[in-house]
Amino acid sequence: MILEKLWEKYRSDGDFNLHALPESLIKKGVLVEYEKNSILVSRGERPYYIYFIQDGIVAGIREYMNGSTYSYFQLNSTNGSIGLLEILAGRDSYIATLSTVTKVKALRIDAALVYKTIMEDKELLKKCINLLSDDLYKRSGNDGIMYYMSGLDRVRFFLITYYESHQNMKNASGELLIEAEYKDIANGIGMSIRTVGRNLQKLKETGELKNVQKRIIISKHQYKELQTNIYS
Repeated sequence: MILEKLWEKYRSDGDFNLHALPESLIKKGVLVEYEKNSILVSRGERPYYIYFIQDGIVAGIREYMNGSTYSYFQLNSTNGSIGLLEILAGRDSYIATLSTVTKVKALRIDAALVYKTIMEDKELLKKCINLLSDDLYKRSGNDGIMYYMSGLDRVRFFLITYYESHQNMKNASGELLIEAEYKDIANGIGMSIRTVGRNLQKLKETGELKNVQKRIIISKHQYKELQTNIYS
């Protein structure tokens, strides 16, 4: 049997998120809300709970001794399960600090209960495998990718990645509002806020994005332009 047929046979449809959970598990959760720029979990804390994002965006941040921070991934309602990696890996602490980029609503569920349910539900376990392996594959391809990029291409890379990971948030015309602020972009690609602003202005001038009252909007056409120009 060829590999493609096996992939099709064992593929698990859908993402592992709040909507994938069985009703019996959802009923045992508690809906919690966080304001923008709140800390949801901190690196090193014990993962007593798993958080499934219902609405909003959170970012994984690294904090340094000099007080600076670096944002290196984002989660939303499509891929937003906080603490899942830790319990599946058998680790007793969160690997990253998670801060809210927007106001966030999440379902908080006892970690032991989530783990037991996944291990006893073959379909949920397959969804977890698909989620984690797909994420690892993408991250492996992106490791060090910005090392040789110009500042302008780093901003393009951030916008391309953001657009691809927030498909469910586009409007009917295919346009996406970039919720990340200038400081979030700066932290995410290792640049100053001022440099990010200059490069965003250049991309506006080339027509690769729209900037309305400091709010960045990208259309499907502009997304393709960003892809075309990033390595040109």
